[in-house]
Amino acid sequence: MKEVIRSVVHDKPILIGIRGNWYDVTSYVGHHPGGDVLLEFAGQDATAQFLAYHDEEVVLRHRKPVGTGYVWDQKRPGGDALEGDYLRLHQRFKSLGYFKTDMTWLAQKVAITFGLLLAALFCVVVFRRNGSAVPFFVGAVALAGFWQQSGFLMHDFLHNQIFHHRKTDQACGWFFASVCFGISARWWRDEHNEHHLFTNTVISGVGVSDPQMGEAIWAQDPKMFQFFKPWLLKLLLKVQHIIFLPTLIFVGPIGIKIDSYLSEDRPWEFLGVSLHWLWVVALISQFPTYLSGVLFWYTASCCVGVLEIQLLISHYSKDFEEKVDSKQMGFMRRQVTAVVDIDCPTWMDWFHGGLNLHSVHHCFPRISRQHYRSVFKELRCVCTDNGIKLDVKTWCGAVAATLRRLQQMDTLFSIDPR
Repeated sequence: MKEVIRSVVHDKPILIGIRGNWYDVTSYVGHHPGGDVLLEFAGQDATAQFLAYHDEEVVLRHRKPVGTGYVWDQKRPGGDALEGDYLRLHQRFKSLGYFKTDMTWLAQKVAITFGLLLAALFCVVVFRRNGSAVPFFVGAVALAGFWQQSGFLMHDFLHNQIFHHRKTDQACGWFFASVCFGISARWWRDEHNEHHLFTNTVISGVGVSDPQMGEAIWAQDPKMFQFFKPWLLKLLLKVQHIIFLPTLIFVGPIGIKIDSYLSEDRPWEFLGVSLHWLWVVALISQFPTYLSGVLFWYTASCCVGVLEIQLLISHYSKDFEEKVDSKQMGFMRRQVTAVVDIDCPTWMDWFHGGLNLHSVHHCFPRISRQHYRSVFKELRCVCTDNGIKLDVKTWCGAVAATLRRLQQMDTLFSIDPR
């Protein structure tokens, strides 16, 4: 998808609209940290999208509007009162300090993360001494926990949630992504930006514009049918609800890493993942046999598959849209209608990394997840006032809804195979 966008030749200035003013970003597209996603909003108002990912005062400090402005209503941008409420909430949360991360909170998260790694190493030592199955499996789960929590910290840093200083956050994100978790940080960031702005979208005849929602691996929506060979689609529709969970658990974590490596060409990323595999191989070598060491690593990898499940169930039961249509919707309206929130006790937020409150994260990706519960209460009220009911399910309910959705696709295809 990115290659298609970059191939476009622009013979006039690229203007982005923010709060009724046009800003010329022609010379900045190639340097934009978020990639060439800027081109998606050329000649359009992108106030909400801009605020979601940038500190307005910092970014626009040295930029001046160009030409004459355009009509823009702060209370009803694009004629949608919900977008006006989004701007109001954004300003309110900023004044409450929700965009700032408590360093004590961060230190606790980092301590828990590496505490899990130490627990895994301790279990390996115990296993070497007595060969018991208990430390073997407890250690594997602890290692999976380390990877899971590293993934959440990677997510925080690559969204610039922690220090709100891009280079510092991205460097920390690289460490937790590449060295700790074992995937390319830059690959994840680029795909995740597309995922946030164009959640559950496709471009007919071209492909999936939300790279984290399948890349035509699953047929979770009729709009995905066109991207499969007819014989493969018929087979997949019969079995996808059966093989979905096993695939995510037994193959998913490994597949993600391989995909990130194949899509990467930057030395720093290769250095990071090389360091990751160096310490992983060193850990495996501590077992009595390499077979037991590899089995320990694979058991931990399968446990990480649960993380992939919890991420996909937040989207897979929702409808897909054409990318061009999704851009016509207001930013907040699109985000809250394309996600599922997971209802769970507060003490379980550590397991979900805050992403159980997915509507909050998609609407305010720069807000620290320590504030998600407070934000969710206000977000839910605003949505109710605008006639929108957030889709909130239990974890098991979201999994069941996803599997039902996958199974229903076979029926829909049988009714209208086009």
